Amino acid sequence: MKTDEDAALEKKKIRAIIKNLLEGLPLRDHKLKSSIITGSLLNSGEYNCAHSVFVYYPFRKEIDTRVIIKDALAKNKKIILPKVSGSELKIFFVNDELKDLRRSNFDILEPDETICSEAPVDIIDLVIVPGLCFDLNFNRLGYGGGFYDKILGKFSSRARKIALAFDLQILDNIPSCPHDQKVDIIITESNIYRDIAIDRAKY
Repeated sequence: MKTDEDAALEKKKIRAIIKNLLEGLPLRDHKLKSSIITGSLLNSGEYNCAHSVFVYYPFRKEIDTRVIIKDALAKNKKIILPKVSGSELKIFFVNDELKDLRRSNFDILEPDETICSEAPVDIIDLVIVPGLCFDLNFNRLGYGGGFYDKILGKFSSRARKIALAFDLQILDNIPSCPHDQKVDIIITESNIYRDIAIDRAKY
C-alpha cells in the first residue's frame, strides 16, 4: 500500500511532467483549445442555470477564464474570485474586472479587499476549479499549495465543481489522499466527462 510520502513523491513527478507539457503548448493551440473549452462551459446547463459563479483568474498556461468572467457579468450573474490570505483562500464578489482586481505578490490578479465585499461560500452554485491535471476518477492534482483542497470542502453540496483542462492534462490515474477534493465534471477540448455517481440538481 502506498504511503502519503509515496503519493507526495509521485505527485511531485507528475507536476513536473505536466508543467513541461503546458509550457510546450504553442500559443495558437492554447488560444484555440481554450476557446473551445470555455465555449462548452458557457453552453452548459450548469453554467446557464447558475446565479453565482466562483472562478479563478488565469495565470500562465491555464485555460483563459476571462471570457467566463465577462460573460457572467454581462448576464448579471454574481462573480466570485479568490484571494490568497496566508495559507487560506478568501473569496470576494467582483463587479468590474478592470477596477476590482490588483496584482498579487505571485503576479496573479486578485480581488482588492478595499473595494470588494467578501462572499459567503453557501451562495455559490458553480465552482470553476483550477488544477495541473485530473483523472477520470475525477481526482485533481493542484499546484501543491493546498488552497483549493481546503476551500472546496466548504461549498454547498449543490454547488457543481467543474474543471477546465486540456486533453494533455487528463491522466489515467492520479495518486490521492483522504484530504484531496474531487470535481464533478471535467471539460476538455474534445470531451465532457461527468461523474455519474454524483446526484446532480435538476436543471
